[in-house]
Amino acid sequence: MNVLLVYPEFLDALWSFKHALKFINKKANTPPLGLLTVAAMLPVEWTKRLVDLNVTKLTEEDLLWADYVFISALAVQRKSVQEIIERCKEAGVK
Repeated sequence: MNVLLVYPEFLDALWSFKHALKFINKKANTPPLGLLTVAAMLPVEWTKRLVDLNVTKLTEEDLLWADYVFISALAVQRKSVQEIIERCKEAGVK
Protein backbone atom coordinates (compact mmCIF):
# COMPACT_ATOMS: atom_id res chain seq x y z
CA MET A 1 0.00 0.00 0.00
CA ASN A 2 1.41 3.39 -1.03
CA VAL A 3 0.19 6.32 1.05
CA LEU A 4 0.89 9.90 0.03
CA LEU A 5 0.61 12.37 2.91
CA VAL A 6 0.03 15.91 1.65
CA TYR A 7 0.25 19.11 3.69
CA PRO A 8 -1.57 21.89 1.78
CA GLU A 9 -0.07 25.25 0.99
CA PHE A 10 -0.72 28.28 3.15
CA LEU A 11 -1.79 31.21 0.99
CA ASP A 12 0.28 34.37 1.19
CA ALA A 13 -1.55 35.78 4.20
CA LEU A 14 -1.13 36.15 7.95
CA TRP A 15 -0.78 32.39 8.53
CA SER A 16 1.93 31.86 5.95
CA PHE A 17 4.57 34.21 7.38
CA LYS A 18 6.20 33.92 3.93
CA HIS A 19 7.71 37.39 4.08
CA ALA A 20 9.22 36.81 7.52
CA LEU A 21 10.61 33.34 6.81
CA LYS A 22 13.38 34.65 4.58
CA PHE A 23 14.87 36.49 7.56
CA ILE A 24 15.33 33.24 9.49
CA ASN A 25 16.35 31.16 6.45
CA LYS A 26 13.30 28.86 6.59
CA LYS A 27 10.96 27.63 3.85
CA ALA A 28 7.92 26.96 6.07
CA ASN A 29 6.75 27.96 9.53
CA THR A 30 4.85 24.86 10.64
CA PRO A 31 5.91 21.25 10.18
CA PRO A 32 3.12 18.79 9.27
CA LEU A 33 3.17 17.11 12.69
CA GLY A 34 -0.36 15.70 12.36
CA LEU A 35 0.53 13.87 9.15
CA LEU A 36 3.78 12.62 10.64
CA THR A 37 1.85 11.25 13.63
CA VAL A 38 -0.64 9.49 11.35
CA ALA A 39 2.23 8.08 9.29
CA ALA A 40 3.76 6.61 12.44
CA MET A 41 0.47 4.83 13.24
CA LEU A 42 0.10 3.23 9.79
CA PRO A 43 1.30 -0.35 9.28
CA VAL A 44 5.07 -0.63 8.95
CA GLU A 45 4.83 -2.55 5.69
CA TRP A 46 3.00 0.36 4.00
CA THR A 47 5.17 2.73 1.97
CA LYS A 48 4.70 6.38 2.89
CA ARG A 49 5.71 9.61 1.19
CA LEU A 50 5.26 13.13 2.58
CA VAL A 51 4.78 16.21 0.40
CA ASP A 52 4.64 19.62 2.10
CA LEU A 53 3.31 22.05 -0.50
CA ASN A 54 4.84 24.95 1.41
CA VAL A 55 8.27 23.56 0.53
CA THR A 56 7.81 21.59 -2.71
CA LYS A 57 5.28 20.93 -5.46
CA LEU A 58 2.91 17.97 -5.76
CA THR A 59 3.84 16.14 -8.94
CA GLU A 60 1.81 13.92 -11.21
CA GLU A 61 4.30 11.15 -10.39
CA ASP A 62 3.45 11.50 -6.69
CA LEU A 63 -0.26 11.03 -7.43
CA LEU A 64 0.27 8.11 -9.80
CA TRP A 65 2.48 6.40 -7.18
CA ALA A 66 -0.17 6.66 -4.45
CA ASP A 67 -2.94 4.22 -3.64
CA TYR A 68 -4.35 6.68 -1.10
CA VAL A 69 -3.77 10.37 -0.36
CA PHE A 70 -4.09 11.65 3.20
CA ILE A 71 -4.51 15.40 3.77
CA SER A 72 -4.30 17.35 7.01
CA ALA A 73 -5.14 21.04 6.97
CA LEU A 74 -6.39 24.14 8.71
CA ALA A 75 -9.38 26.11 7.47
CA VAL A 76 -7.06 28.75 5.99
CA GLN A 77 -5.65 26.06 3.67
CA ARG A 78 -9.07 25.26 2.18
CA LYS A 79 -8.27 26.49 -1.35
CA SER A 80 -5.16 24.32 -1.53
CA VAL A 81 -7.11 21.32 -0.15
CA GLN A 82 -9.76 21.72 -2.84
CA GLU A 83 -7.06 21.80 -5.53
CA ILE A 84 -5.43 18.65 -4.12
CA ILE A 85 -8.76 16.82 -4.02
CA GLU A 86 -9.51 17.82 -7.61
CA ARG A 87 -6.10 16.58 -8.76
CA CYS A 88 -6.64 13.29 -6.92
CA LYS A 89 -10.02 12.80 -8.60
CA GLU A 90 -8.47 13.47 -12.01
CA ALA A 91 -5.68 10.97 -11.30
CA GLY A 92 -8.12 8.38 -9.94
CA VAL A 93 -6.54 8.31 -6.47
CA LYS A 94 -8.61 7.79 -3.33
